[in-house]
Amino acid sequence: MLTLYHGATAVCAAKVRVTLAEKGADYESKPMNLHTGDQFDPAYMKLNPNAVVPTLIHDGKVLIESTLINEYIDDVIPGPALRPDDAYGRARMRLWTKREDTIHDAINTMTASILFRAELMLKPPEERKKRYEKIPDPAKRAKWAQIMEHGVDSPLVDEALARFAKLFRDMEKALADGPWLTGEAFTLADIGQISFFYRLEMLECAGLWREHFPRVTVWFERCKARPSFKTAILDHIPPPAFASYQTHSTPQRERVEARFQQTLARA
Repeated sequence: MLTLYHGATAVCAAKVRVTLAEKGADYESKPMNLHTGDQFDPAYMKLNPNAVVPTLIHDGKVLIESTLINEYIDDVIPGPALRPDDAYGRARMRLWTKREDTIHDAINTMTASILFRAELMLKPPEERKKRYEKIPDPAKRAKWAQIMEHGVDSPLVDEALARFAKLFRDMEKALADGPWLTGEAFTLADIGQISFFYRLEMLECAGLWREHFPRVTVWFERCKARPSFKTAILDHIPPPAFASYQTHSTPQRERVEARFQQTLARA
């Protein structure tokens, strides 16, 4: 019995849903509203003290951290293998999945500065403060406070764009050897990036790779053509979310793209 606690638009939850879809696995869905703070419910925090999604429960065993959950799913669920057969191939795959934490942090920065800040600024100051004061990690709490103050002008946005530039360059090089990041086979290396790229696309930041990285552009279109993209990502995003992303992202698009150009020029 598999039970997944997840958020509709949460990128790490989507990452696990893609893996479950690729394996053809059935699971009990436990959707959580992250905007209203379901992740801070004491009962949930007993399962996941980090107050984030996803959390997977398999026959009573609780698993957290999406990258580890994905490898676990590939181990225990029958279906197409999502890791290379050979040790070297798996090591190459893990070089990509190891980067997911830093890329997730950059995605979080972009989402918070473009979308979440705009939404929170519509609320009273005391409510805005309560939203990030609940975050258990002091470093993440401080990050939110800075982004709430500076928005896309935060130096954290420049750090995020630098990480994307490095990621896109490394992907462009790797994709010269095959359609997927580790060669001919679609693996967890690819799955780990799909929801991140789609979040950037929803934030109207797809120009960051479309204008400069042709292999990456083709790779992402290939990912979106897989059935798992629709069932694990698109089908979970409510229409109001699409509208909110567009409303708040469009005014920031040119500024973000200009700063990314500067990042590429410096690197």
